[in-house]
Amino acid sequence: MQNLGSVVLLSGARLVTQLSELIRVRDRDKDGNNSVEREDEAEDCEFVRYFPSFVWVVRDFTLELRVGERPISEDEYLEQVLELKHGHGRKVQNYNGTRLCLRNYFPTRKCFVLPPPLGTEECGRMEELPEAALAPRFLQQAAQFCNYVLSSTRLKTLPDGRALTGRALCMLLQSYVEAINSGHLPCLEGAAAVMMANENAAAVAAALEAYTRGMRGLSLPTEPAQLSAAHGEHLHEALIVFQRRSFRDRDQEHQRRLMEQISTEYSHLQEENDEASRQHCKALLAELAQALHTSLARGAYTQPGGYRAYEAERQRLLEGYRQAEGKGPKAEEVLNEFLAERRAEAEAVLKADNALSEAEKQLEDQKQQAQLLEQRQKATAERERQLEALLEDERNSYAQNLQALEAKMKAEAESAQRELQRAMEAKLREQRELLQRGFREQAALMEQELAALRRESNNNSKQELAAYIFDTVRAACDLISTLKLSKLAKSRGTAV
Repeated sequence: MQNLGSVVLLSGARLVTQLSELIRVRDRDKDGNNSVEREDEAEDCEFVRYFPSFVWVVRDFTLELRVGERPISEDEYLEQVLELKHGHGRKVQNYNGTRLCLRNYFPTRKCFVLPPPLGTEECGRMEELPEAALAPRFLQQAAQFCNYVLSSTRLKTLPDGRALTGRALCMLLQSYVEAINSGHLPCLEGAAAVMMANENAAAVAAALEAYTRGMRGLSLPTEPAQLSAAHGEHLHEALIVFQRRSFRDRDQEHQRRLMEQISTEYSHLQEENDEASRQHCKALLAELAQALHTSLARGAYTQPGGYRAYEAERQRLLEGYRQAEGKGPKAEEVLNEFLAERRAEAEAVLKADNALSEAEKQLEDQKQQAQLLEQRQKATAERERQLEALLEDERNSYAQNLQALEAKMKAEAESAQRELQRAMEAKLREQRELLQRGFREQAALMEQELAALRRESNNNSKQELAAYIFDTVRAACDLISTLKLSKLAKSRGTAV
């Protein structure tokens, strides 16, 4: 579009009058009840929510910015260009068609006029000249245009106000190009849905990677409390990563998938921690028991008084084991297995000690049984504490999930409301101008679009948010209940 004397050519903008034939806001196959006319009206109402601001740059501008004797601004000049004509003839309709679309589809408009950068004689060698040779007024206007674009233009957003990243925008463009090349009409909503699904899947992968990277930095074995604290910390980080990158995960499909994968990863880490603890405790006991094994091999405990020596050495072993740190979650269970395996050994040493009477041997045997029972109870208590801690981890995980979800949904609802408000303000502004200039028929048609936007605003987010939170809470409670029952059943089934 350029300025030629007093004639403004808008032929390049006529494409906007054919939008309903060249592009769709949503797939019409999803709603067979609406007529094509009603769908076109609905889409005309929604284009303003997808379109960016309209910036019109007129190059080689030589006119004076005034109407009659009154100076006007560049923006006022654009409004003069977009002024409608009264009448119903074909020429009037063609004249008004493009202007109506530009006024109707774009929420805001801005104009810049650029004078010729050089004189007529110098235009042929413009690329050879330094920037300082360009007309000062041209440089000043060009700088204002660049500053406006860099500081005032809005990011490309979805209808709910969510800003797109460069990667997401590339996905949208690729969808449009593929649709055009295949002979189909590009669908804004469908392309956005594909982009959001891809981005949400990538958000799940990025969040899971952040969680896994943090958790895999732990040195195993570690105490259950430390593992739990790390889980809570890195789960919070993962949810932040997911919320920052995800787009309108309205049914929480991807967030649920993330939570399931994190839960699986955490279970694997707990199993690895259990196994590392088991191996570490066995190695520690083997090291502490070397003196006991050496004395047994020399027959030091087969002589009178041998049992007392054996029991003293075993107590030193137990004290050393209990004082050792970093044993992990299987400390009591491994010790219980160790003592149970050496029950026959202790009985043999006790029977071989002729210095003890039968009554003393019987008393010592009872002490051994009591010690084994006490250790078995410690192992069982240890297992029950870990099961309760695991349930608490699940509760905390889903509490964090719910908190993140609620914050996300509130932010999206507020953003969507702002976008709706922006669209309504643009429509109201156009409606007022149409009424002031006597275009009552066009203003009445715009009132229908405003009514549709108001209905959507009234029914927008509060009920949806309540439903999402209720579904998530119910799912979390069901999962926790299931976990509790299964783990308690497992605890009873594997009790020592």
